[in-house]
Amino acid sequence: MVISREQSMGMKGYAILLIMIHNFVDHILVMGNNEMAYSSKATAEFVASLHAHPSVWQFFSFVGWIGVALFLFVSGYGLTKKYGNGTMQTRRYITSHMTKLWALLAPVYILYVLVQLYLCGEPHNWQSVVTQLLFTINLLSYGDNGFVIEPGVYWFFGVILQFYLLFLILRRCRMGWLIAALAMAIATHYGFLYLADDDTMWWFRQNCIGWGAPFILGMIAARASWQPSRGQLAALLLISIPALFMCLTIKGMAPFTEVCTILFFGSLTLLVNLKPINAVGLISASIFVIHPFVRMVLYKVLEGSTLSVTIMVIIYLLLVAALSLLHYWVYRRLPRQK
Repeated sequence: MVISREQSMGMKGYAILLIMIHNFVDHILVMGNNEMAYSSKATAEFVASLHAHPSVWQFFSFVGWIGVALFLFVSGYGLTKKYGNGTMQTRRYITSHMTKLWALLAPVYILYVLVQLYLCGEPHNWQSVVTQLLFTINLLSYGDNGFVIEPGVYWFFGVILQFYLLFLILRRCRMGWLIAALAMAIATHYGFLYLADDDTMWWFRQNCIGWGAPFILGMIAARASWQPSRGQLAALLLISIPALFMCLTIKGMAPFTEVCTILFFGSLTLLVNLKPINAVGLISASIFVIHPFVRMVLYKVLEGSTLSVTIMVIIYLLLVAALSLLHYWVYRRLPRQK
């Protein structure tokens, strides 16, 4: 299956918009969601809010976390297309990807910590700082170390590194084995959903074992020969809308959330090419590392504000856009190992 660079950027664009708006409005609206552990209460509150006073921000608060699945799908697809089954230098592969992650994370994260300490006056657990910079924070027990989620979305760096390493094993698998691995990932998620307590589910979902389906689906798409027609894509888009809603609101369907997310946004991106979304996707990595910093500062500045949620979101998006463009300009000029 062929997905162009523009289409990949489109998926990244949708992903980062979902994630950064979700991470901002989720704190303001104080709504629960099913990102890490399924909550029947959160689901009921979301459905009730749609009937009482529907708002686009409620949608982002409850649903926006699914953008992570899009990032992992594009990563699995891109790695498979780039490396496939051919020869590769494992040491250079690992070094280059770790260097890229450190170059993205370290400068902004250190600034994040300093601002949190000295400007916002909030304590920061230094074990959290060290383990985050070493990409091992995901391995800590959530129940015993509440600070694990303190850095916000930066936990994703540990997950993507795990997938970079897992790819070294999966890239040699034939298509049948990849399909079996996809089924196993969904089945594992299904088992944890009903057997694990919330703390275990958090740990499970903060590591690659909880996000295997979209990454493996990306690898399968990269190897598949099927090239869907526009009619097939339109049908897939229409089918995926109710399917995704059911996955987000019915516990028994929850393990299929990431798959239906890929089907919906994948078919949408292949059908409609929106250049503004592609442009957002181009700088998505910079937006990803910048937006938690902007969010933290704005929460302090806007505390007690009577501004509407819409105005606050607009201010937030403008600041994120400006700083992300600056970060992207600097980051692209850093020397890097290919």
